[in-house]
Amino acid sequence: MKEKGCSKTRLALLWMNLTAEPLIALYTLLPFILRKDLNASVLQISVFVALRPVLSVFSFYWGAYLTHRRNKLLSNLMGAWALAHLPFLFLPFTSNIWFLLLACACFQLFSRAGNPALIEILKTNIPKKPREHIFSLYYLLGFIESVVLGVTIANILDGSSGNWKILFFISALVGLSSLFLQMRIPTKQEEGQNTPFPSLIRPILESFALMKRRPDFAHFQCGFMIGGFSLMLIAPALCIFYADVLELTHSNIVIARFILMGIGVVLSTFLWKKGIGGLDVNKLTGWILVGFALFPLILLFAQINLFFLYFAFFLYGIAQAGSHLLWNLSGTLFAQNENSAPYSSTNILMVGFRGAIAPVLGGYLCQLIGPAYVLGIGALLPILGAIYMKVRKPVPYALN
Repeated sequence: MKEKGCSKTRLALLWMNLTAEPLIALYTLLPFILRKDLNASVLQISVFVALRPVLSVFSFYWGAYLTHRRNKLLSNLMGAWALAHLPFLFLPFTSNIWFLLLACACFQLFSRAGNPALIEILKTNIPKKPREHIFSLYYLLGFIESVVLGVTIANILDGSSGNWKILFFISALVGLSSLFLQMRIPTKQEEGQNTPFPSLIRPILESFALMKRRPDFAHFQCGFMIGGFSLMLIAPALCIFYADVLELTHSNIVIARFILMGIGVVLSTFLWKKGIGGLDVNKLTGWILVGFALFPLILLFAQINLFFLYFAFFLYGIAQAGSHLLWNLSGTLFAQNENSAPYSSTNILMVGFRGAIAPVLGGYLCQLIGPAYVLGIGALLPILGAIYMKVRKPVPYALN
């Protein structure tokens, strides 16, 4: 019976990764589309960039609910999945940029909100070693799919200014098909686990108490805070740099993001997976931060030759593969035999904290000193973070 539940969970996770990738990949092009096709202002771009991290705070509460409603894992996951995809079905019928931002807000809020439920379901239904293997394998398959998408849709995007809306509609419809397999995932019913949901401030206090109790986990959060802050800081500068400075076409950005970044992910995922299984988390985080630093630094040389654009995305794909695996699996790595949901929820909360400042600051700096200088700052911060992870050693935590 347990093996059957593991098989159903694996199948659902595979289909979720494959059907989610088209929308995720297209979503990464939206800052460029906003600037090039919709002539969005720096303010609107900054709002778009801020959606993901700021709404992570609300995603945190959705996930924190699981600590007090352990028998709601599956409904939590399915509800978040549906709400993340549904608004994009209406995109072909409107040209309002603010509706697009609303759809993006729903996507960012609920795509992260279901993550603690998903990770806890995986932790419950799949043993540790195969769990890490299939999580990295399915993520890898998603990026192989992304490479194929890049080959097929580049000309579609350049063909008409409205084609991107149709692609979003189709991608959202494909993503919603995962709900049928999610319904078949078995979940363990735990009686007596429901407790009244606490005040709004209590889950935040519980996250800080967790980091105080687990200095190793707090150290990991500090490293990711520096790297994540730098990426959010440069996000408004990136789309302006692509559209206004480099004057890229849709094909240029699709080849860079879908194909070159995808190749970087594909070539490095199993190395990162092996590292997660055998290397120190702090060392892995430091290498990820170095990759984050190289991305904006090399991107600046794309003003000389577009080769550097593609090379920068290739290196970013390598760093992003490690970041994705480590960030998502860190809850299970640190929790071990504990409930992983509080760890995963804390990850989301910290994204919200850095997102309340970094995108707005990045947009302001773009107007003040220009996007190229912001990219330079974005290259410096992760290097400082990598030095911090190397020099500062956390207090070891002894498992009970």
